Amino acid sequence: MKKKMITAMSALCMAGTVCVSAGNAVHAEPAQSELTAEKTASQERIYCIASVSKMYSTLAVMQLVDEGKVELDAPVTRYLPDFRMDDERYRDITVRMLMNHTSGIPLGLFINHYLYEDVDSFTHDNAFDIVSGLRLKADPGEYACYNNMGFSLMEHIVENVSGMSFTDYVRDYIAQEIGADHTGTAWSLYAGDLGDTQVSLYRGSLPIEYPYEMAAGSGGIYATASDVANFGSAFFTGNEILLSDDAKTQMSARWNDDAKYEGYGLGWDFVEQVKYEKENIKVMGKGGDLPYMNSCLLVAPDEQISAAVLTAGNGSSQYAGLMAFALMDVALEERGKAVSDLTPTEPKIADTISEHAKKYEGLYYISDIYSSGIYRITFDDTAMYKENLGTDNALPQRYRYTEDGGFVKVNDSGRMTADREIVYFEEKDGKIFIRTDKFTVYPGLGNTFDSMYTGEKMEENPVSPGTAQSWDELSQTVFVTYNEKWTSQQYESPFYRVVTDEAFPGYILVKNSAGARAEKLTDEDHALFFTSIPSSANRDLFDIEITRQTFADGTSAASLDMSDGTRCRGVDSLPVFTADISEIPFHSGEAAWYRVGKDLGGKSIAVERPDNSAVFVYNKFRELLYSTHVKDAADTIDLPPDGYIAFVGESGGSVKIFK
Repeated sequence: MKKKMITAMSALCMAGTVCVSAGNAVHAEPAQSELTAEKTASQERIYCIASVSKMYSTLAVMQLVDEGKVELDAPVTRYLPDFRMDDERYRDITVRMLMNHTSGIPLGLFINHYLYEDVDSFTHDNAFDIVSGLRLKADPGEYACYNNMGFSLMEHIVENVSGMSFTDYVRDYIAQEIGADHTGTAWSLYAGDLGDTQVSLYRGSLPIEYPYEMAAGSGGIYATASDVANFGSAFFTGNEILLSDDAKTQMSARWNDDAKYEGYGLGWDFVEQVKYEKENIKVMGKGGDLPYMNSCLLVAPDEQISAAVLTAGNGSSQYAGLMAFALMDVALEERGKAVSDLTPTEPKIADTISEHAKKYEGLYYISDIYSSGIYRITFDDTAMYKENLGTDNALPQRYRYTEDGGFVKVNDSGRMTADREIVYFEEKDGKIFIRTDKFTVYPGLGNTFDSMYTGEKMEENPVSPGTAQSWDELSQTVFVTYNEKWTSQQYESPFYRVVTDEAFPGYILVKNSAGARAEKLTDEDHALFFTSIPSSANRDLFDIEITRQTFADGTSAASLDMSDGTRCRGVDSLPVFTADISEIPFHSGEAAWYRVGKDLGGKSIAVERPDNSAVFVYNKFRELLYSTHVKDAADTIDLPPDGYIAFVGESGGSVKIFK
C-alpha cells in the first residue's frame, strides 16, 4: 500500500547568512498527499501561501502610507468610492481597521473563491457587489475578529491608489525588490497552467488537482518557502528595502493592550508570544489555511530571523506553525537565546460550585478552532456540563469549578488531562460571554496556548407557530449548492442541512462540512446572524433568506440564499436522472442536479461534454465519488443507488449522455 504524506517546504533566513530551504515529507493521519520529499532546496515547489498573503497586501498598503499616498486612519471610502454597505456605519471604517480585523464586516469569503485550473477575476470584480448588501456585526473599531474581506478591499486600495493591478504591484514593488523570482499571484505565475509545480492531492480516495485561490489580497499569493522567508526579512529592524522602520513599528503594535483579546497587529495574527516575551524576544507571526495548503511565517525582527513553512496535504497552519516555531527556537539557540516550552497552568479545583456561578445556566452559541454549535450549559453542586445540541448521541462534556472562578475540563474519571481547557464567564454590556484558555499538547511536535472569547449566551426568541413549522419543514431535506462556477472546489462538498430542535426554539443551525453556524429566526423566510462575541469566534457570519425559484429543469422550489452569495436547493426538488435522458443543456450560474433513479442505480454511463464543464457524482451518504477534476478521470461513470449527479457548465453548451 502506498504511503500517504504531507509535503512540506521550510526556509530559514538569518541576517548575515543566505536563506536556507529544505523539503520534508511528514506523515499525516489521515494522510492526504502522495508526494514525496524528492524536491531539494534548489528544486523548490511553488505553493499557495494562503492567508500569509495578507502580509503582502498589508505591506503594499504600508508602502503607500510611507509615500504619503494613503493615511491609515482615513476612511476606506476616500480610496474606494464604490465601497458601500447596507449599514451607514460603514463610512466609519478606516484603512487601519481593515488591517487589524476591527472593521466589523461580517463576511469573510464568498462564492467562486477556489477554482480548479481556472484563473478567473470573479471574486475581484464582485467584491463591492457582495459587500454592498451586508450589515455590520459591530461598530467599526469595537473589537477584532478575523476577516478576509478587509484584505480583498485592500487589494482594491492598492490598485486604485497605485494605478496598477495588484499582481503587477506585487511583482514590481515587492518581489523584484527582494529578488523573489517565484512570487506572484495565479495571474502572473500560472494563468491556468501549473507546469512542473503541479500538485496532486487526495480528498478521500480521489487525487484532486489543486484549486487556485482567486482572492489575491486575502489568500492568493504563490511563492516558494525561501521566497517567503526572504520576504519575512523585510520586517527586520533596520532593513528598509521595502518599508520604513516606522511603518514596521505600526504593524507590530497590538490593536488593543487588553490581553483578553486576540493580539492582532496590522496584518499579523500576533505580534507577541508568551514564551518569547518572557525572554524579552519579540516574535510576530501569520498563518494561513486553504483547502489542501497551509502556511506559517514567523519573524523575530530584532534578532533578524525569519522562518517560513509551507505544506501541501491534509495539514493545518497549526502544524505548519509548530514546525516554524521549532525552526525559530533552533535559530535563537544558535544565537545564545534559548527559550523553553510553555507549561500548563495548574488550577486548584474547588469542592463545590458557588451559587453565583450557577446563574450562567442556559443556551450558548460556542465556536472555537475545533467545533461550533449551540450548547446547553448546566450545573450541579460539583461540576458544569456542556452539551452539544442538534447532534446525535453527543455526551455532555464535564468541567470542575476552580478557586479562581473558572471551570476546567476533566475526563470521565474527573481528572484534568495534558490538554488543559479552562472556561470563564464574563458579563459585558448586558450580555454573558465565555472566554476560553486552551493549552494543547501535540506529542513530539510541541504545544500551543490560546486565549479568546468563544461563546455567547443566547436570548429567548419566541416565534410564531407558522414560522417554527416552516423551518421545521426545511429541516427535513438536504440542500445542495447550485450557483458556483463549474471549476469551483465547492462542488467537492456542496451539501447543507438546516437543523431545528425543540431545545433551541427560535433558532436554527446551518451545517455543512466546514461546521455549523447558528441563525436567529425572524419570520418564515429570514434567519439572521445575531452573535456579538468579541473575537474571531464571530467570523464569517451570514444572513439567510428563503426565496422561491423556478429552475432551468422547470421545477419551482425553495432556494436557501445566503448573504455570502451561496444559493442552495433542496434535494427533494431535484428531478430524477433516468435512462431516457440523453442530453442536458448547461446554464451559467445554475448546476443541473439530479437524483440517481432506480433504473440507473448501480449502472454506468459515459458522457460527451465541452471543455468548460464538469461532472460530479455522490453516493447516498453525500460523499464525492467522481469528479472530472480528478487526475485521469475515468471515461465511464458509475452511478450509485440513491446517489446524486451534477452537471455544471456554461450557457450554450450541453452534455450528451450514453448508456
